Amino acid sequence: MHPLLKDIRAIEFEQIQYDSKNDDYFGIIEGSIPVLLSAPHGAKHLRNGRWKGEDEYTSSLAIKLGALTGASVIFVKRKTEEDSNHLPGTRYKDAIRELVVQQGIRFLADIHGADMTRDYKMSVGIIDEEDMARCSCPRCKPVIEEAVRAFQYPLFNLDAFTAGSPETVTSFARHVCGIEAAQFEINARYRIVERKPDSTRAVHGDNPRFRAEEEDVLALVGCLKEMVLSINKETLCL
Repeated sequence: MHPLLKDIRAIEFEQIQYDSKNDDYFGIIEGSIPVLLSAPHGAKHLRNGRWKGEDEYTSSLAIKLGALTGASVIFVKRKTEEDSNHLPGTRYKDAIRELVVQQGIRFLADIHGADMTRDYKMSVGIIDEEDMARCSCPRCKPVIEEAVRAFQYPLFNLDAFTAGSPETVTSFARHVCGIEAAQFEINARYRIVERKPDSTRAVHGDNPRFRAEEEDVLALVGCLKEMVLSINKETLCL
């Protein structure tokens, strides 16, 4: 296994506890550039009174990308009743607001997982693709598109993943924190290095030994790394 993928797998297996509930449910890693990577669904979370399965490897990808780029990271590491992409007033969102001020954050990338049946590798929700007055990242949109074009095109708001609901992390970042943001829905075929035996899908017998192709995960990490570094250059000009 490629060393980079070994690192991501180790983070997922050792640091992310899908089904272990704890008030200390998220972690923060402060970085050195004005970009924040968020993974609010790294473990199980409560949605409309029912436990919803984790977005596998979203937290470990965010952590590794932070290490590769210098971006700050906030990630869910344990089971929680606070679904910060659905509910207002969560501690996770409070922490985002503090990080934006303390670290001078100017762009937030909110990382989520899409099912492997989706016909795209990645969809980026930016609320409105056409009206730049409503878009969640009018300045960074072309930067994102250029960095990811070879990996996925078209890219924005595919299958109605717009991040436009009022309580998404992207909407919170844009309208409450006043920074640019986007929601990244990543297909399971490009992010799951090796499915954990205690994952929701494995427990239910859904492809319990699934592994993405190494070159696919490496391509994903490569384009996201380039994107973060390019956004950092752009935000320095704001």
